[in-house]
Amino acid sequence: MIISYYCSSCKKDNYIKTKTTNRFDLERELGSDEIARNCDHCGTFEKKHLNRLHAEPAKYVLWLCISLAIVLTMLVFYFGFIAVITVSLPIWIYFEAQKRASQFNKAVLTRRLKK
Repeated sequence: MIISYYCSSCKKDNYIKTKTTNRFDLERELGSDEIARNCDHCGTFEKKHLNRLHAEPAKYVLWLCISLAIVLTMLVFYFGFIAVITVSLPIWIYFEAQKRASQFNKAVLTRRLKK
């Protein structure tokens, strides 16, 4: 899963490397409900609330599913039930990655009032 945010000045994506699967764990990991980073493209310093982050499945998941379908087709061709395994397993893996990214995007932190 790739977590990114948009730079408000250059409108390009910036990526965050983390292993968390939801915003609540990310908040615990960072110790704050904001991230303060420089843009990778233009260098502008920005503070972004964790609700402004967006998750999407990693690009390698799609290629993994395609290569898995090809390998399974070659291995199971002899047995005759090609469509069941070679189509369903890669589709299941891809939709599982989509579901994890969607769950990250649906979970929203409550904003705290600053004093």
